[in-house]
Amino acid sequence: MSEPTVHCAYFDKELPALTKPPLPGALGARIQATISQPAWQAWLAIEKLLIKHFEFDPNDPTFMRQRATAVQEFFFGPPPGERMVVCSKFGRELPGIANLPFPGALGQRIYANVSQRAWAMWPEQERILINHYGMSLVDPQSQKVLLQSMEEFFFGEGAQLPEGWAPPQQAAPSKGGPRK
Repeated sequence: MSEPTVHCAYFDKELPALTKPPLPGALGARIQATISQPAWQAWLAIEKLLIKHFEFDPNDPTFMRQRATAVQEFFFGPPPGERMVVCSKFGRELPGIANLPFPGALGQRIYANVSQRAWAMWPEQERILINHYGMSLVDPQSQKVLLQSMEEFFFGEGAQLPEGWAPPQQAAPSKGGPRK
């Protein structure tokens, strides 16, 4: 018997369906009916980054309400009147970031051309660069390298993600942790 599929509203194509609603209530039912397993996995990867970057506490009573709002916007778009941009990373119209990320020309360019969804991907890329090169954020040379990397990440050759892209699924951690 073949696996059930759904025409995914996120990727705009037929993909494997979710087997059960991922959230309670009407939003969970809507997601199950219109969002694929790969799209839900993409959300979970982004959600991990958001929790880590913004230090959300999943045990906080307001977290689930905030999460439902974020899921709604991620898959089904912004509430009426929100600013939209044609995202340089995703190549389609999506909700833009709410505020100028930092002053200057690059900050203006990001504000005008980068979606909330794409902007949420930057902290992980930034963390990788900082750790790989042992950067210090107070060092002017490190700041310059990060700004150049950010420009390349959002606007450089190959910046737009391939059609149907989803973040890689994380492998389960091995028992015992890393060896020293």
